[in-house]
Amino acid sequence: MYSNVRRHYKTSNKLPRSLPGSAEGRGHKRALIFIGATLFFLYFFLSPNNKESRTRKLKHQPAYTRHESACSATLCNSAERCSIWKPNQVYTWPDLSEARVFRDLALIELTKGCQLRIRIENSIDDSEWLTIPEGTTECSDSETMCQNLAEIDLRANALILAKEVQNQMKELERKNQNKEIILVQSAIKEVQNKETDITLISQFTVNRLDTFAKAIGVWEGPISVAIYLTNPTDIEDLILYFEDEEHLSLYARVTITIVKPNYLDNMHLAYPINHLRNLAITESTTDFLFVIDADFTPSKNLYTLARSQVIPYAIYNSDSMPPTAWVVPCFAIRQQYADLPLPKDYNELRRLVGKDIAYITDPGAGHGPTLATQIAMVRPLVMGDPLAYEVCYESQWEPYYIVHRSAPLYDARFKNQGGDKQSHALHLNAEGYRFMVLRQAFMTHKDHPSFVWPNGGFEKSQRATTNWNYFVEFMQEIEYLYGKSARWPRGCSATAIGWQDQRRGTVGLAAGAA
Repeated sequence: MYSNVRRHYKTSNKLPRSLPGSAEGRGHKRALIFIGATLFFLYFFLSPNNKESRTRKLKHQPAYTRHESACSATLCNSAERCSIWKPNQVYTWPDLSEARVFRDLALIELTKGCQLRIRIENSIDDSEWLTIPEGTTECSDSETMCQNLAEIDLRANALILAKEVQNQMKELERKNQNKEIILVQSAIKEVQNKETDITLISQFTVNRLDTFAKAIGVWEGPISVAIYLTNPTDIEDLILYFEDEEHLSLYARVTITIVKPNYLDNMHLAYPINHLRNLAITESTTDFLFVIDADFTPSKNLYTLARSQVIPYAIYNSDSMPPTAWVVPCFAIRQQYADLPLPKDYNELRRLVGKDIAYITDPGAGHGPTLATQIAMVRPLVMGDPLAYEVCYESQWEPYYIVHRSAPLYDARFKNQGGDKQSHALHLNAEGYRFMVLRQAFMTHKDHPSFVWPNGGFEKSQRATTNWNYFVEFMQEIEYLYGKSARWPRGCSATAIGWQDQRRGTVGLAAGAA
């Protein structure tokens, strides 16, 4: 279907070896070991680019620290014994009794982003619910009569969070100030097995809330997103969206980071795509991550496949294999077929590809190296390992992949569209990552008219002299940190045709040329 031919996947052919019992074979083996050890020493210890630890930090990156959920309530009794309460949990009178605040409440400290209602029993047959404001509330006859506490209802959700952002924006406006606001609402359900679980990561603006809802619907695991308020009026649209109970319920299982930039700085129009990815990653708690864009929907089986096969394999072989990015092939549904449902499995996807209804996203340099139509579409038992196959890194490749959270963060200097994902793939390659493409899972999106990025897109971003440029500054920094060979495949162990022999577009070749 495509003229670009790539055949560099890892084959199962084994190299010939000398007979183990022969003297010639043993001598040849010793010589190879000696030469290999010598080369290893020269490269990793004498090379000026390898004297430091292999993992290197990019310059001028923000410091990222995880935020606690915006909401908590501190309840203190008359003996000044205090306890902290988290939202969205069912608390009974034995819980209050154990904390020594049942019928003995003296002080309430309520953080922003909370909604607290307490039930006060005036007598056996007389009780009332009180709504407690944020800040400090003293329980006394002269202040608020809340001593006889019998029940609490502490809630936090995306709507409450959005309203808190709006309140802070109004406060800044009253003070004639403007600065960045970042508030976080944790998912209603805490992750139990963080070492063996995987979080879906994404970022988007308010107009992508409905689009990303499709991904929430098929992903059964934890999710962390960053939502960017491009304009001051976006907060009103965000509140309106979450006032719908169905929307609020759907996003309750998502950790949400709302980012309001400084609107007095024109740079807020340059969409900070990688900064948002890093914020969402930082707020996640699992050891494995899958970063996608909002218009993609993972296949229904991807989360289960990752939990049952990919992650156990990665953990079991962590000491014996190089760091690995598990690439998920991505496909698009042509715009004229936008009314069709997204394919549920590879059988449905194969039929759509065969009818030219679906196609690999950006089959050139962007996603062509994934070899999705040449290999992933082939039934697993026909060719090689049924779980995944290996491909070599290519310049300008922008795959989506599952990685361990120890992987480098994204370069926050990239804004808008252009170089944001390519730079991360190059960084992983420079770190010696291997790229394994999953055979049994994929993700899809529907074609739509080109999205106009604030402040321009890829072409304008790469022409602008004031913008961080993938082809110049970033590549130069990577070569400074990792050596001139950083753009060539480092972790690839493929034994078939190498990436430099592929027939592909001139843009990718030019970008990859030394």
